[in-house]
Amino acid sequence: MLGLGSCILLQQGSLGMEDNAKANKTEISDFDRFLYRYLGAQSPVVPLGCVITAGILLSGFRQFQKGNKMASQVFMRARVVAQGVTLGFMMTSIYIRDKQKRLGIEL
Repeated sequence: MLGLGSCILLQQGSLGMEDNAKANKTEISDFDRFLYRYLGAQSPVVPLGCVITAGILLSGFRQFQKGNKMASQVFMRARVVAQGVTLGFMMTSIYIRDKQKRLGIEL
């Protein structure tokens, strides 16, 4: 059972935490704001990379069906590059979202 003195201490403790939260506001640079907007939770980059990779893959298949093996190889190499870039953006997006959650930033 808590007495009156305990309630006063709990209230003082909670006020102290609120003051600390106000004092610890994080400044966000323009570069970080750019990263949070385009690689954060609502990132359009990863789905766009997937669509581009799929388009290159389908174009490579089309060239292979036509019998143009050189063009098919070029498209398959381009697909590997697009897939790697998409994977890089995906991993960066995961890191940025984790950083946003740790800092409590919602943009």
